Amino acid sequence: MAFLLSGRIVIAARQCSHSGRAAASSLRWAPARPLAAPRPAQLLTARSSSMDNSISSSLMEQMRSKIEAALKAESVQVEDMQGDGRHVEIVVVSKEFEGKSAVNRQRMVYKAIWEELQEQVHAVDAMVTKTPEEAS
Repeated sequence: MAFLLSGRIVIAARQCSHSGRAAASSLRWAPARPLAAPRPAQLLTARSSSMDNSISSSLMEQMRSKIEAALKAESVQVEDMQGDGRHVEIVVVSKEFEGKSAVNRQRMVYKAIWEELQEQVHAVDAMVTKTPEEAS
């Protein structure tokens, strides 16, 4: 059995005697394998075409309208954080949030856009949910 601990691999080996006594455990340290070389920064930049942007903006609008309708929201902002429609940030102001915990407010928003979260959107990077009183 091996596991990573502070950058080293710890290998636990069991040594059994022939007499059937309980096995004694011993640990020995082995250097960890180096991680893969980091990619150049230019490879990590999101590349998007005009087609990606139109898909992304229509997806953002679709999500915005679904949230607005489901929660009778006064204000809904859905922003594409990386330009690919996969990571979004959502800000919602709705009277429906009154008396609800932060977790239940988020559940209400997730329920409204459940279909998009299953297929197109990878992650909601940030979500802010407020009542009209909290927003003012």
